[in-house]
Amino acid sequence: MKNLFVSPERVAVQNYRTALPFRVAAAIIFAGMLLQVPLLLSAVLTWRRYQGARDQREMLQAETATLQAQLAPLQETKRKLQQIHQWEPIFRGRLPVSAILSVVEKSIPEQAVLGSVLIEADQFDRIPVNGGVYRVPTNYHLVLQGETRPDQGEIVQTFSETLLRHLPPGSEEIRNERQPRAAGNFNLFVLQYSIKPNGNYFGMGVQRLADPDPL
Repeated sequence: MKNLFVSPERVAVQNYRTALPFRVAAAIIFAGMLLQVPLLLSAVLTWRRYQGARDQREMLQAETATLQAQLAPLQETKRKLQQIHQWEPIFRGRLPVSAILSVVEKSIPEQAVLGSVLIEADQFDRIPVNGGVYRVPTNYHLVLQGETRPDQGEIVQTFSETLLRHLPPGSEEIRNERQPRAAGNFNLFVLQYSIKPNGNYFGMGVQRLADPDPL
């Protein structure tokens, strides 16, 4: 019976859609679309990670710029601290002469008369700093000359031992001479010490800057 409402072309299309090749082609296309879903999901996740990393990088750059702006005023302080560090060997090589004289005054016994005190630098190091080169003493000589009575020779030894205990660590006695005078009732003595400047002068009564003054 002839179909009065559907054209032959329409019937042919319907027959093609229900055929096996059409179904196989449709299944292949559908499977291809399903395989693209993980790729699209991976692309979306990758884009989100990229956006997050970019936002974090921009935040870190902003924080870095803020920290650099805050550290700018400290650059001058850093430069001054570096200069102080360069001057440290020079300050450490200085010997507190007033503390030395105070120790000598406190250590000398009443039976001895001190005639002269000599403090001189003996050895030097050349230390370069910003602005030039400085000769810094690495050793000092302390020479004491005085008089005692002939029967009080042990007083000089006691005086020398007491003084040596108060001098900076590493100091040593290099000369201890006593000889009678040609005229008079006194003997001459000469004491000489080698003093290494090491910054440790607390045995001579020098206090740290952070230590409070005794009341």
